[in-house]
Amino acid sequence: YEGQPDVEIGAAVHSVRAVPPEQMPLVAEFSRRHAAPLHAHVSEQRAENAACVEMYAATPVRLLHEHGVLGPRSTAVHATHLTDVDVELLAQSGTAVCMCPTTERDLADGIGPARELADRGAAITLGSDSHAVVDLFEEARAVELDQRLASGRRGHWSAADLLSAATCAGHISLGFPDAGLLVPGAWADLVSVRLDSVRTAGAAGLEAVVFAATAADVHSVVSGGRRVVTAGRHVLGDAGALLSEAIKALR
Repeated sequence: YEGQPDVEIGAAVHSVRAVPPEQMPLVAEFSRRHAAPLHAHVSEQRAENAACVEMYAATPVRLLHEHGVLGPRSTAVHATHLTDVDVELLAQSGTAVCMCPTTERDLADGIGPARELADRGAAITLGSDSHAVVDLFEEARAVELDQRLASGRRGHWSAADLLSAATCAGHISLGFPDAGLLVPGAWADLVSVRLDSVRTAGAAGLEAVVFAATAADVHSVVSGGRRVVTAGRHVLGDAGALLSEAIKALR
């Protein structure tokens, strides 16, 4: 796939549990040399933080910072349990933060400080990190809805903010700064959503899409000018059946 315009080769320091600190600079240097995106799973669980502090006398964020992993091409995935210093290090380094709320919910990991990170200047993006739920609409609204449960208040995130996290902010973190937005010269990446389904009927506007729609409401998808989904059906055929066959072949 190398050389394809819609493929970006990236790098990863999977986590502080998986990669020794002395090897982290090698991965970071690859990212810098090739202008490649870099990601790491960071502070997903309290036990991870405790083990890191015991071993290195530093939080995972600080350890990554000390070994050159943080920066504008980097993304910290999860970032659920952060100190105030961690938040500042991520924000000041220009590191994006990928919130994975359905995974944190499924694993009972907790609710990350997305609002605090954004307020300090960190770009918030979205991911799933698992197959418990595969629906970017759910990931987007979960950032707001989970925070409501934790705080007892509504209105932490606007629909526009959450849409940005799901689109242009995520594309930038993956190395596609000219994608995920509707402006002249950007990639022709387009998604249309039905507003007449049982979930969206009677609603209108961006709020209906972000807070009510699901992946089942996607009507069409165009990726890089190529039509991928038409009338809710993938061009390759029944996506569920194809996925089932692919998984069966691996067992």
